[in-house]
Amino acid sequence: MKCMRIHLFVWLVAFLTLLIVGCSMPEDEKDKNDTDDYMEVREAAWNYVKEKGWNDFSKGNWQVAEVKIVVANERYKLLDQTYEGKEVLSVSFEDKENIVIGTPLILIDRNSIKVIGYMPSE
Repeated sequence: MKCMRIHLFVWLVAFLTLLIVGCSMPEDEKDKNDTDDYMEVREAAWNYVKEKGWNDFSKGNWQVAEVKIVVANERYKLLDQTYEGKEVLSVSFEDKENIVIGTPLILIDRNSIKVIGYMPSE
């Protein structure tokens, strides 16, 4: 009887360990992949910001820029009007403190990773 309880306890501990490890690994991997997937997007947006001379408004930490999926519409200055109404990526950079004009939000095509527009910040 005592051996049976020990055996049951070992199986229960093993099951709970596998359950906890199995549930935690994909989430960590997902976060890593999300960051890696968007690094090329951030870099393309940052290169465009530098090309336009807008990088003076940013803190310069482009590697942690926020990337979101948005629908391109009339609020944005689109370089190609065929993107209107379509889902694209927006990249926003952290602005320097105490500035009136900030770094524009940059729109990126999800497939080609090319700049397709921007929205000036206020």
